[in-house]
Amino acid sequence: MAKPNIAFIETSLDDGSFEAKLAKTAMKAIGDRAEIIPIDYADLPMLNESTDEPDPAAALAIRDKLDAADGVWVFISEYHKTIPDAVRNLFQWMTMPDTKNPETGENVLHNLPACITGVGGFKGMLPRVMLGDLLEANGMYIFPVEVGLSVPEEALQTNDWIMNEADEGAITMQANDFLNFISENPIDRK
Repeated sequence: MAKPNIAFIETSLDDGSFEAKLAKTAMKAIGDRAEIIPIDYADLPMLNESTDEPDPAAALAIRDKLDAADGVWVFISEYHKTIPDAVRNLFQWMTMPDTKNPETGENVLHNLPACITGVGGFKGMLPRVMLGDLLEANGMYIFPVEVGLSVPEEALQTNDWIMNEADEGAITMQANDFLNFISENPIDRK
């Protein structure tokens, strides 16, 4: 397999978020062994029952990025013991008829390997489980090794968290294993 493309999705789009710190650590761990495709969904309109036909342009741009990916790595932190609505919206968009793969007619997420790394300690466990259920419900192939890191309570209050060596080691190990998982489970998009 050629160098894989991995889409990175952070459940917070804030540059200083815990998710951004996780993603940067994962990028460092991956190094030049994969190309990273950042998924920015800030401009994605919310789907709701009162919207007859929302403009899918932003969704189609994301679909094209995900269609080029060999895997997806999602970074999540504890968010009121749930998943942010914008993240649910992103995955809901990817199952809409307008965003299906035009050649196969399948959901662009179908059988796409997905990896989850979270932060928030015990409180962050439920959102990680919910995220895994959401990804699996959308047809993704969930990588079985999930990393959940604890953050000191004061860091949650100040948003000032510095990963220790063990945290970085856990993400490095997950990166190595996820790259192997992707190579062992290639996507057939024909």
